[in-house]
Amino acid sequence: MDKVKLETENPYYKRNQINRTLKKIDKEKRKRARNRGIVLLLFFLVILSNLNMASASFYSIYFEGIKVIRNHFIYIILGIICFIITSKINYKLYNKNKISGILLLLSTIIFIIIIIGSKIPSLSRVIPHVNGAIGWIRFGSFSVQPSEMMKLPFIIIIAHIMEKCEEERYNDKKILFSLLPVMGIFMLLINLQKDLGTSIHYLGIFAFMLFMSRFMLFMSRLNMKLIVGSVGAVLVSIGGLFYYVSNLTDLSNESYKIKRVGSFLNGLLKNEYDYGIGYQVGQSLIAFGSGGLVGKGYGNGVQKYSYLPEIKTDFILASYGEEFGFIGMLLLLTIFLLLFNIIQKTAVETKDYFGKYLAIGIGGYIIIQMAINLSVALGILPVFGIPMPFFSSGGSSLITVFSALGIIININKQR
Repeated sequence: MDKVKLETENPYYKRNQINRTLKKIDKEKRKRARNRGIVLLLFFLVILSNLNMASASFYSIYFEGIKVIRNHFIYIILGIICFIITSKINYKLYNKNKISGILLLLSTIIFIIIIIGSKIPSLSRVIPHVNGAIGWIRFGSFSVQPSEMMKLPFIIIIAHIMEKCEEERYNDKKILFSLLPVMGIFMLLINLQKDLGTSIHYLGIFAFMLFMSRFMLFMSRLNMKLIVGSVGAVLVSIGGLFYYVSNLTDLSNESYKIKRVGSFLNGLLKNEYDYGIGYQVGQSLIAFGSGGLVGKGYGNGVQKYSYLPEIKTDFILASYGEEFGFIGMLLLLTIFLLLFNIIQKTAVETKDYFGKYLAIGIGGYIIIQMAINLSVALGILPVFGIPMPFFSSGGSSLITVFSALGIIININKQR
């Protein structure tokens, strides 16, 4: 008792206690500030998204009615509900072998049903072919894209496996081999749905999670000569591919995918966009270019008048860039980067590995999808069919991204 009394009366002990209390208060303030930041950024994204969708759908109202705008608004409401629900559920409940097993089994069953169902003529209305892909299930005027909604379960499964690997102190090779079976299942089943863009996005999320979690250790172990040599070899290979495709003059006998790559590279290197495969990218660039610095003004864009076919989905940013210009695009990118920064800070400060990897995966999921969509609209990447988070028409992406951000809110609360 005397020892305890002496310790409590010690001025250094009291100072340490005060410092610990202040740090705890400061940490709680930072957590609340980040959650408020996420909600505020979401508010701006929802406002911009609704405004842009209303403008982009203006011309199509004469043919389709208000279906697109109505559905987009409904999806946002459902997304907000999912955001609230996932923000209340303790994220650690997902970190169980049973949960990961159920998610993997459920994903596999749904994908197999889509693949088999697409081959049955009587189910063509329920499981339609959209631009050659078969990843949708239609319910009346609504449709669901399971491969889009399964991105969040995929991140949860990968984060769970990585957390278990850290507990077992696996080396890099063992971690990779533990993850590859899950990655292989998702990649195989999505490729069988002929959805190249979504499979690339899954691969990007997987690579981002692996890279961010192992970056420092990975770089410290590698020989710099090996790094320089590998990077050099990749650059030479890419350069050779660009040179080869840029000199192709007749792509009529090539496969459709090669034509798409050829059209993309001809546009990127020669600024030549044909009226077939490269038409949409050419019109998208016209939209961005005509927008100039401050844009044509809200509602004054012309690409929505049937010049750009996919203006409400894959090329929604072309409509936004045309009407809000470079300043508007800069504002939008700033919002996304601020959101990504908050998510990554959450990952850094989260103590348990599962929460850390979960936050890393969600951050990668959002920023990679945004980057791919923007790059496609600007002609930097081939057309993949990846929706713009919050903006593109389609409920699967909206509901998934809202749910993912709800989990980030909960991680901030729990850590």
